[in-house]
Amino acid sequence: MENIEILERIGLNQKQASVYLALLELGTASVQLIAQKAGIKRPTTYLILDELQQKGIVSIIPRARKALYTAENPEKLIGDLRKKEELLKFSMPNLLALYNAKKEKPQVQLFEGHEGIKLVYDKIYSSSEVWFFGTTKEAQKYDPEGLAGFVKRTQQEGITVRDLLTRSPEDMAYAERAKSGPKYETRMVREGAQFLSDNAIFADSVVFFSFHPQIFAVMITSKEVSTAIRTLFQFAWEQAEPL
Repeated sequence: MENIEILERIGLNQKQASVYLALLELGTASVQLIAQKAGIKRPTTYLILDELQQKGIVSIIPRARKALYTAENPEKLIGDLRKKEELLKFSMPNLLALYNAKKEKPQVQLFEGHEGIKLVYDKIYSSSEVWFFGTTKEAQKYDPEGLAGFVKRTQQEGITVRDLLTRSPEDMAYAERAKSGPKYETRMVREGAQFLSDNAIFADSVVFFSFHPQIFAVMITSKEVSTAIRTLFQFAWEQAEPL
Protein backbone atom coordinates (compact mmCIF):
# COMPACT_ATOMS: atom_id res chain seq x y z
CA MET A 1 0.00 0.00 0.00
CA GLU A 2 1.34 3.43 -0.96
CA ASN A 3 2.18 5.97 1.75
CA ILE A 4 -0.32 8.45 0.36
CA GLU A 5 -3.11 5.86 0.55
CA ILE A 6 -2.22 5.04 4.17
CA LEU A 7 -2.36 8.72 5.13
CA GLU A 8 -5.72 9.07 3.40
CA ARG A 9 -7.07 6.12 5.37
CA ILE A 10 -6.13 7.72 8.69
CA GLY A 11 -7.90 10.98 7.93
CA LEU A 12 -5.88 13.17 5.56
CA ASN A 13 -7.25 14.06 2.16
CA GLN A 14 -5.16 13.49 -0.97
CA LYS A 15 -3.67 16.99 -1.13
CA GLN A 16 -2.90 17.08 2.58
CA ALA A 17 -1.15 13.70 2.29
CA SER A 18 0.85 14.87 -0.75
CA VAL A 19 2.04 18.05 0.99
CA TYR A 20 2.94 16.22 4.21
CA LEU A 21 4.93 13.55 2.33
CA ALA A 22 6.70 16.23 0.29
CA LEU A 23 7.68 18.04 3.49
CA LEU A 24 8.89 14.81 5.10
CA GLU A 25 11.28 14.36 2.18
CA LEU A 26 12.38 17.99 2.04
CA GLY A 27 12.90 18.39 5.78
CA THR A 28 12.55 22.16 6.04
CA ALA A 29 11.40 24.08 2.99
CA SER A 30 9.63 27.12 1.61
CA VAL A 31 6.11 27.05 0.25
CA GLN A 32 7.45 27.24 -3.30
CA LEU A 33 9.61 24.13 -2.91
CA ILE A 34 6.84 22.25 -1.13
CA ALA A 35 4.35 23.12 -3.88
CA GLN A 36 6.78 21.96 -6.58
CA LYS A 37 7.52 18.70 -4.76
CA ALA A 38 3.85 17.93 -4.08
CA GLY A 39 2.72 18.98 -7.56
CA ILE A 40 0.14 21.41 -6.15
CA LYS A 41 -0.39 25.08 -6.93
CA ARG A 42 1.30 27.48 -4.53
CA PRO A 43 -1.86 29.29 -3.26
CA THR A 44 -3.47 25.93 -2.52
CA THR A 45 -0.31 24.76 -0.75
CA TYR A 46 -0.56 27.72 1.65
CA LEU A 47 -4.08 26.65 2.60
CA ILE A 48 -3.09 23.02 3.04
CA LEU A 49 -0.10 23.93 5.22
CA ASP A 50 -2.45 25.91 7.46
CA GLU A 51 -4.72 22.85 7.73
CA LEU A 52 -1.76 20.61 8.59
CA GLN A 53 -0.60 23.11 11.22
CA GLN A 54 -4.04 22.89 12.81
CA LYS A 55 -3.68 19.12 12.86
CA GLY A 56 -0.33 19.56 14.62
CA ILE A 57 1.79 17.68 12.07
CA VAL A 58 3.44 20.68 10.41
CA SER A 59 5.24 23.61 12.07
CA ILE A 60 6.27 27.00 10.72
CA ILE A 61 9.75 28.42 11.22
CA PRO A 62 9.52 32.24 11.03
CA ARG A 63 12.27 33.99 9.10
CA ALA A 64 12.92 37.64 8.30
CA ARG A 65 12.17 37.43 4.58
CA LYS A 66 10.06 34.28 4.24
CA ALA A 67 8.59 31.51 6.35
CA LEU A 68 9.86 27.97 6.22
CA TYR A 69 7.88 24.89 7.13
CA THR A 70 8.89 21.57 8.67
CA ALA A 71 7.03 18.29 9.16
CA GLU A 72 6.56 16.88 12.65
CA ASN A 73 7.73 13.34 13.42
CA PRO A 74 5.29 10.83 11.83
CA GLU A 75 5.07 9.06 15.20
CA LYS A 76 2.85 11.96 16.25
CA LEU A 77 0.20 10.52 13.96
CA ILE A 78 0.13 7.37 16.09
CA GLY A 79 -0.31 9.46 19.23
CA ASP A 80 -3.19 11.35 17.65
CA LEU A 81 -4.88 8.10 16.60
CA ARG A 82 -4.52 6.72 20.13
CA LYS A 83 -6.15 9.83 21.56
CA LYS A 84 -9.03 9.46 19.10
CA GLU A 85 -9.34 5.77 19.98
CA GLU A 86 -9.52 6.54 23.71
CA LEU A 87 -12.11 9.23 23.08
CA LEU A 88 -14.17 6.85 20.97
CA LYS A 89 -13.97 4.12 23.62
CA PHE A 90 -15.15 6.60 26.24
CA SER A 91 -18.13 7.57 24.06
CA MET A 92 -18.94 4.04 22.83
CA PRO A 93 -21.60 3.16 25.47
CA ASN A 94 -23.62 6.24 24.54
CA LEU A 95 -23.14 5.66 20.81
CA LEU A 96 -24.24 2.02 21.12
CA ALA A 97 -27.29 3.06 23.12
CA LEU A 98 -28.29 5.43 20.32
CA TYR A 99 -27.60 2.80 17.66
CA ASN A 100 -29.63 0.09 19.39
CA ALA A 101 -32.51 2.47 20.07
CA LYS A 102 -32.56 3.45 16.40
CA LYS A 103 -32.59 -0.17 15.28
CA GLU A 104 -35.93 -0.67 16.99
CA LYS A 105 -37.46 1.66 14.40
CA PRO A 106 -37.69 0.68 10.72
CA GLN A 107 -34.90 2.19 8.66
CA VAL A 108 -35.08 2.90 4.94
CA GLN A 109 -31.77 3.58 3.17
CA LEU A 110 -31.04 4.42 -0.46
CA PHE A 111 -27.71 3.30 -1.98
CA GLU A 112 -26.86 4.77 -5.38
CA GLY A 113 -24.32 3.85 -8.06
CA HIS A 114 -21.56 1.27 -8.10
CA GLU A 115 -20.19 2.26 -4.68
CA GLY A 116 -23.65 2.08 -3.16
CA ILE A 117 -24.22 -1.45 -4.48
CA LYS A 118 -20.80 -2.44 -3.13
CA LEU A 119 -21.75 -1.18 0.34
CA VAL A 120 -24.90 -3.31 0.31
CA TYR A 121 -22.93 -6.42 -0.66
CA ASP A 122 -20.42 -5.71 2.10
CA LYS A 123 -23.35 -5.88 4.53
CA ILE A 124 -24.52 -9.13 2.95
CA TYR A 125 -21.05 -10.66 3.29
CA SER A 126 -21.11 -9.90 7.01
CA SER A 127 -24.27 -12.00 7.40
CA SER A 128 -24.34 -15.77 7.90
CA GLU A 129 -27.31 -16.31 5.57
CA VAL A 130 -28.95 -14.55 2.63
CA TRP A 131 -32.03 -15.39 0.57
CA PHE A 132 -32.28 -13.99 -2.95
CA PHE A 133 -35.43 -13.83 -5.07
CA GLY A 134 -35.68 -12.29 -8.50
CA THR A 135 -33.69 -12.35 -11.69
CA THR A 136 -29.99 -11.95 -12.42
CA LYS A 137 -30.68 -10.68 -15.94
CA GLU A 138 -29.93 -7.00 -15.31
CA ALA A 139 -27.17 -7.76 -12.80
CA GLN A 140 -25.38 -9.89 -15.41
CA LYS A 141 -25.41 -6.96 -17.83
CA TYR A 142 -24.20 -4.60 -15.13
CA ASP A 143 -21.43 -6.70 -13.56
CA PRO A 144 -21.04 -10.29 -14.84
CA GLU A 145 -17.71 -10.74 -13.07
CA GLY A 146 -19.23 -9.50 -9.83
CA LEU A 147 -21.86 -12.27 -9.90
CA ALA A 148 -19.18 -14.93 -10.33
CA GLY A 149 -17.22 -13.32 -7.53
CA PHE A 150 -20.31 -13.38 -5.30
CA VAL A 151 -20.64 -17.15 -5.53
CA LYS A 152 -16.96 -17.59 -4.77
CA ARG A 153 -17.04 -15.12 -1.87
CA THR A 154 -20.05 -16.75 -0.21
CA GLN A 155 -18.31 -20.11 -0.41
CA GLN A 156 -15.17 -18.68 1.15
CA GLU A 157 -17.13 -16.96 3.94
CA GLY A 158 -19.33 -20.01 4.54
CA ILE A 159 -22.52 -18.01 3.92
CA THR A 160 -25.71 -20.02 3.42
CA VAL A 161 -27.47 -18.87 0.25
CA ARG A 162 -30.93 -19.59 -1.11
CA ASP A 163 -31.51 -18.30 -4.63
CA LEU A 164 -35.03 -18.26 -6.07
CA LEU A 165 -34.80 -17.48 -9.79
CA THR A 166 -36.96 -17.26 -12.91
CA ARG A 167 -36.68 -19.68 -15.80
CA SER A 168 -35.24 -17.08 -18.16
CA PRO A 169 -32.20 -18.20 -20.19
CA GLU A 170 -29.97 -15.84 -18.20
CA ASP A 171 -31.13 -17.19 -14.84
CA MET A 172 -30.93 -20.81 -15.97
CA ALA A 173 -27.35 -20.28 -17.16
CA TYR A 174 -26.41 -18.51 -13.91
CA ALA A 175 -27.97 -21.30 -11.82
CA GLU A 176 -25.89 -23.85 -13.69
CA ARG A 177 -22.71 -21.91 -12.95
CA ALA A 178 -23.63 -21.36 -9.31
CA LYS A 179 -23.54 -25.14 -8.67
CA SER A 180 -26.08 -25.70 -5.92
CA GLY A 181 -24.78 -27.40 -2.82
CA PRO A 182 -25.31 -27.56 0.95
CA LYS A 183 -24.39 -23.88 1.33
CA TYR A 184 -25.73 -22.58 -1.99
CA GLU A 185 -29.14 -23.85 -3.07
CA THR A 186 -31.00 -22.71 -6.17
CA ARG A 187 -34.63 -23.21 -7.10
CA MET A 188 -36.65 -22.03 -10.08
CA VAL A 189 -40.15 -20.52 -9.95
CA ARG A 190 -42.91 -21.88 -12.17
CA GLU A 191 -42.84 -21.27 -15.91
CA GLY A 192 -44.08 -17.81 -16.83
CA ALA A 193 -43.44 -16.20 -13.43
CA GLN A 194 -41.35 -13.06 -13.76
CA PHE A 195 -39.30 -10.67 -11.66
CA LEU A 196 -38.00 -7.35 -12.97
CA SER A 197 -35.21 -6.98 -10.43
CA ASP A 198 -33.06 -8.83 -7.93
CA ASN A 199 -33.91 -8.78 -4.23
CA ALA A 200 -32.37 -10.12 -1.04
CA ILE A 201 -33.26 -10.89 2.57
CA PHE A 202 -30.55 -11.06 5.24
CA ALA A 203 -30.49 -10.50 8.99
CA ASP A 204 -33.37 -8.05 9.63
CA SER A 205 -33.05 -6.35 6.24
CA VAL A 206 -34.72 -6.60 2.85
CA VAL A 207 -32.99 -5.10 -0.19
CA PHE A 208 -34.49 -4.28 -3.58
CA PHE A 209 -31.91 -3.77 -6.34
CA SER A 210 -32.38 -1.92 -9.61
CA PHE A 211 -29.80 -1.80 -12.41
CA HIS A 212 -31.89 -0.21 -15.16
CA PRO A 213 -32.35 2.58 -16.06
CA GLN A 214 -30.58 3.74 -12.88
CA ILE A 215 -28.35 1.80 -10.51
CA PHE A 216 -29.56 1.84 -6.92
CA ALA A 217 -30.68 -0.31 -4.00
CA VAL A 218 -33.33 0.37 -1.36
CA MET A 219 -32.77 -1.38 1.98
CA ILE A 220 -35.46 -1.68 4.64
CA THR A 221 -34.21 -2.75 8.04
CA SER A 222 -37.11 -3.94 10.18
CA LYS A 223 -37.69 -7.24 11.95
CA GLU A 224 -41.41 -7.10 11.20
CA VAL A 225 -40.93 -6.37 7.48
CA SER A 226 -38.13 -8.90 7.01
CA THR A 227 -40.17 -11.60 8.81
CA ALA A 228 -43.16 -10.95 6.54
CA ILE A 229 -41.03 -11.14 3.38
CA ARG A 230 -39.29 -14.28 4.68
CA THR A 231 -42.69 -15.95 5.15
CA LEU A 232 -43.70 -15.14 1.58
CA PHE A 233 -40.30 -16.32 0.35
CA GLN A 234 -40.74 -19.63 2.18
CA PHE A 235 -44.13 -20.21 0.52
CA ALA A 236 -42.61 -19.55 -2.91
CA TRP A 237 -39.55 -21.66 -2.12
CA GLU A 238 -41.66 -24.69 -1.21
CA GLN A 239 -43.55 -24.43 -4.52
CA ALA A 240 -40.40 -23.93 -6.62
CA GLU A 241 -38.37 -26.71 -8.20
CA PRO A 242 -34.67 -27.45 -7.60
CA LEU A 243 -32.54 -26.96 -10.69
